[in-house]
Amino acid sequence: MIMISVGLISSCNKPATINAFKEQLSLIGSWELKSIEWITADTSYVISDAQPGIFMIDSARYSTMWTPTREPRISFQNLSNPSEDEILSGFRSVVFNAGTHIITDSTLVTTASIAKVPGFEGGKQYYRYTIHDDEMDLTMFDETYPDGSKPDWAGIYVTKFRMIRAR
Repeated sequence: MIMISVGLISSCNKPATINAFKEQLSLIGSWELKSIEWITADTSYVISDAQPGIFMIDSARYSTMWTPTREPRISFQNLSNPSEDEILSGFRSVVFNAGTHIITDSTLVTTASIAKVPGFEGGKQYYRYTIHDDEMDLTMFDETYPDGSKPDWAGIYVTKFRMIRAR
């Protein structure tokens, strides 16, 4: 517990209050994806019963893996020798990043050490989070590539993940 406390306090951008510290500490653990919502100024696209996904976070590192589609991923016909079309479909059917993070009382900034998309290593994703009991809303509102540029979607939509604490 002391290592988590020191790691969280040192990663904060502002002085930690008891409530802020409790909120940061409640983020630590594994979370299962339940729904995804892409939100724009005038519409939303929702996957209410999301395919499997997980978000794991400790005092210094994070890892996220999820499927951005309504339908389950399609198995390769031959698991050890997929076709080119199967490889492309598999690549498009999953998102993952892992690396380091900074937590405040309401935001999480991740920096990828490894990413599905080659070249995103060093890139940052910005999230707001709220936690109530064992449910979390994690909303990605910005992303910055390693060279400082932004993706085409920046400022147009946000992605909201609804999760439950994994048991």
